[in-house]
Amino acid sequence: MNSNSEENNNLQQALLETIRQNSRLLDELQAARQREQILTDRYFQLEEILDNQRGAQSHNTGDSNDLLNDIHKKSIGIHNKKHACRHHTDEENSNKKEEEEWVEWKRIPRYEVIVNRNTTVEAFVAINSSVCFIRNDVVQRAGLMPQKLNSVARFKCFGSDQPMVVTEVVNVPIQIAAYHNTCLMFVSHIQSEIILGASWLQSEHVYWNVNWMLIGPNKIRVDPKPPVMIKKTDPRTTIVDEPVIIERLN
Repeated sequence: MNSNSEENNNLQQALLETIRQNSRLLDELQAARQREQILTDRYFQLEEILDNQRGAQSHNTGDSNDLLNDIHKKSIGIHNKKHACRHHTDEENSNKKEEEEWVEWKRIPRYEVIVNRNTTVEAFVAINSSVCFIRNDVVQRAGLMPQKLNSVARFKCFGSDQPMVVTEVVNVPIQIAAYHNTCLMFVSHIQSEIILGASWLQSEHVYWNVNWMLIGPNKIRVDPKPPVMIKKTDPRTTIVDEPVIIERLN
């Protein structure tokens, strides 16, 4: 638990430092553009002075014109090179900023659950799931002993035409903050580690909303885990959170 909290704090600090660095780079870029504008204005002032001198010294127009044309061509060449370099640099900075941008991972809020006093996992609450589920590997890691059902249980899943078949159940000792109890869960190959369904909400008299929940007659308040920040280029930003079991078919 402390390890997860420390990791989140380190991630937030790294994010703040990245934002500060980007801010400093933006200030430096704006200052460079101001200096460039000053030099450009100075160039046009000098060109205007040379034009005036050219008019006053019309008897040397040939030499003056050649000199001005040469200065003008060189100045345009330098300006074009600076503009191309600046455009390339801005494009690189824009791409780099987009790659390094951090966004909040949009997923169902997760709660930290300790299983069998030895395994820390994540769980989410699904009020439209009639029962609770636990993933197969969590059962093994926690050293739980599942029991075979007399007949397989079939569940209808949201967004799927094929029912989910479950053959085992297990009584799971769980701890959520200061709450301790056992919960009957169906063992399955789900994506999340634990799904807390309506059966648990009703038996434990849980008041739940998206931001927090109150468990039991003592109204033990439990907040979800802090949001997870991931890079904008992380594939998880495009993954929709898993569908939830809606009802048992038998």
